[in-house]
Amino acid sequence: MKFLITIIFVFQLLILNAQIERADSIKAAEYSVKNLNANSGNSDFGTIFYGKDKIVFSSSRKAAGVSNKKWDGNDQPFLDLYIGNVTTKGDITKVKPFSSDVNSKYHDAMVAFSPNLKDVYFTSNNYLHGKLKSNNLKIFKATVGKNGRWTNITSLPFNNDDYDTGHPMISKDGKKLYFVSNMPGTIGDKDIFVVDLNEGHYGKPINLGPTINSKAKEYTPFIDGDVIYFSSNRKGGRGGFDIYMAKLDGSLPKPINLGKPMNSKGDDFSFIIDSDKLKGYFSSNRSGGTGDDDIYSFVQKTTIPICDQIITGIIKDKVTGLRVHNAFVALIDANGNQRRKIETKFNGEFYFNADCGTNYTLEISKKDYFGATTSIETSNTNGYENNEVIFIEEKEFVERNGNEILNVNNIKFTINTSEITEDSERVLDKVLRLMSKYPKMIIEFGAHTDSRGPDAYNLSLSKSRAEVTVAYLIDKGIDPIRITGIGFGETILINKCANGVKCTDLQHSLNKRTEFVVIKKE
Repeated sequence: MKFLITIIFVFQLLILNAQIERADSIKAAEYSVKNLNANSGNSDFGTIFYGKDKIVFSSSRKAAGVSNKKWDGNDQPFLDLYIGNVTTKGDITKVKPFSSDVNSKYHDAMVAFSPNLKDVYFTSNNYLHGKLKSNNLKIFKATVGKNGRWTNITSLPFNNDDYDTGHPMISKDGKKLYFVSNMPGTIGDKDIFVVDLNEGHYGKPINLGPTINSKAKEYTPFIDGDVIYFSSNRKGGRGGFDIYMAKLDGSLPKPINLGKPMNSKGDDFSFIIDSDKLKGYFSSNRSGGTGDDDIYSFVQKTTIPICDQIITGIIKDKVTGLRVHNAFVALIDANGNQRRKIETKFNGEFYFNADCGTNYTLEISKKDYFGATTSIETSNTNGYENNEVIFIEEKEFVERNGNEILNVNNIKFTINTSEITEDSERVLDKVLRLMSKYPKMIIEFGAHTDSRGPDAYNLSLSKSRAEVTVAYLIDKGIDPIRITGIGFGETILINKCANGVKCTDLQHSLNKRTEFVVIKKE
């Protein structure tokens, strides 16, 4: 990273002789690393994924069509952007200059693309329209055309001649831009900031805070779900700059050093990873390399200790396809322990936090429904959202008060009338389905009221409601000999709430019910 540091921001390298930090309670994942043949004798670093099978990186190599003007700092050509193909083994092949539109005669490095690859952000000298204004580094944005040309190159609004901005990184959803700067509000030498991207408009840059940033330098942020990887020369590292990871929400007390072999006595930086493949790249000027800074590929061999995911979904009725509310969903781990249990709301949705690389079972239960289970094996992809749609089957019959009845909701009527509400017509559709499924079944419909109001009125109202309900089903094709209706009024209460007994509205409501009692099934 020696060349990177001398170019990016201050053009001067400060190497710290740090002691190796004692082992933390949280260990990083295990990695295997490999130097690439694509490296040149000069400096190569700063990889970023470009689509599914390409890599863009920065290099000071000599190449046809690119200015080979040398920088006085190290007698190497100025930095430019290059692109190469990625092989299944992680090698980078067919390397060529990325774009003559952006490769200027000064330094161009550290690039980030929007998720749709239509916008690109890159670090360059304070240089526009062919004129070098200062030695400050700034972030520029360009539009990538269908022919690959970069147009509409503009300086971001929070750039300033008095400080540096660089190392752009776009979140996976394209809504946030992370970058490094020594702007006012910086905790140390260089800090990582984040700014909201709102369709061409930018929010206010926010410092990621002291849990991630230190009094030293923080460089090259990379976002993987809710985890940030970055490099820092803070105290306690293995050498100059080490690669660390931390939670974006600051929930870890301090960042985790990735340790050997990712970090060395040299400068290690610019970490990126494809979490689906558990493969990625980083850059280093460690001994044994090809040039000044080299690009290394790596394979992640174990799950990162702070990897987590989301399990979310919807519970639906197997027959109707409608969302089921007030169902209970329990998250069970591989040892049979219940991690959490929640109740779905009106939209039938549920949500759990989960660990990566773990087997879980979801157990679903709801009154008058058959239980259901489904197994989920989370991947090693940090921040991945596991979406599930789970269908549960409602029981057709239930036992209540010593009777076998159809498992349907209460029929609701307009207050003080026998007019069936629209919602209850959908309930009666289930009655029709069951009557069709069991063609010999005979049922008795009973309408009940609570004890409030005159006894005679309640009896009359319930009889009228029973008659209307039976007539509705007959009109829909049910044979009249298969269904009868009785209005019971307040004569069969299921609790103590008789005349003169003080009860709550909820207690009274339990008596206001309708029931389809099975007289004969077969």
